[in-house]
Amino acid sequence: MIFSMTGYGTSSCQKDDTVVSIEIRTVNHRFLDLHVRIPREYASLEPDVHQMVRSFLMRGRVDVNVTIWETAGPELSINPELVRGYLEAARRIRSEFDLQDSLDLKTLLTLPGVFRDKGMTAEWHEPGDDLLAMLRKSMNEAIQEVVRMRRQEGEALESEMLRYLGSIGEKARSIREKAGSVLEEYRQRLEERLSQLLPNNGIDPQRLAQEVALLAEKSDISEELTRLESHLEQYAGLVKAGREVGKKLDFLLQEMQREANTILSKTGNLEITRIGIAVKADIEKLREQVQNVE
Repeated sequence: MIFSMTGYGTSSCQKDDTVVSIEIRTVNHRFLDLHVRIPREYASLEPDVHQMVRSFLMRGRVDVNVTIWETAGPELSINPELVRGYLEAARRIRSEFDLQDSLDLKTLLTLPGVFRDKGMTAEWHEPGDDLLAMLRKSMNEAIQEVVRMRRQEGEALESEMLRYLGSIGEKARSIREKAGSVLEEYRQRLEERLSQLLPNNGIDPQRLAQEVALLAEKSDISEELTRLESHLEQYAGLVKAGREVGKKLDFLLQEMQREANTILSKTGNLEITRIGIAVKADIEKLREQVQNVE
């Protein structure tokens, strides 16, 4: 089964006053493009987040938002040294520039560093075993939601792609059937035209055979049809094989497009041209879908 690159998952868990919440969004991308947002004080947990994502997801842009907070609220204290520094700086500025206003309490309380969390002795936290376990539990649950969604999207993609593969296969068989009668139709038209141009002298059978043989060599599309059918078989096999096949499928589509273009350039038959254009349209539909295959 193939997997889509579109997914979404969330999870959260709580122990005592600590809550860990995870949100993951994924969309299509050529490679694994991972972006993690985590509180700065818990930055040491980011490698664990990266490792867990890479264990499950192979391709796509992945945005992970990690939120960690305390339900009891922070226990704040005043930083007296910093407050005195603010007041002294305000006094000097007022004296030097002969200003009337002073630093009031409302403004002082908004200045950075006036309050500090007693529970935070530094700008970062050394995560304990409990917090790490909570993070891994929430990450695993959120990633599993993402994987389930990507699997469901992949099922829909697989169904659509197999339908287009069948359509291209039918068109290829129709082209092969019609290609067999092209030479005979060309020989008849050529013979009729020569009869009109040379009513008295007659037609040289040898020269007519040479012209038909020359056209047969130039317009032979049997090899292109064989390769196209082979690509269709390989494509169907990769779709059924499952994970991480998007790049291979994209390469096969390029080869299928090449064969279709060659068939159109070689044939002068209007019906084959019409079918060949329809084949290219189906290939483009496949190309749109494969952009979201992992």
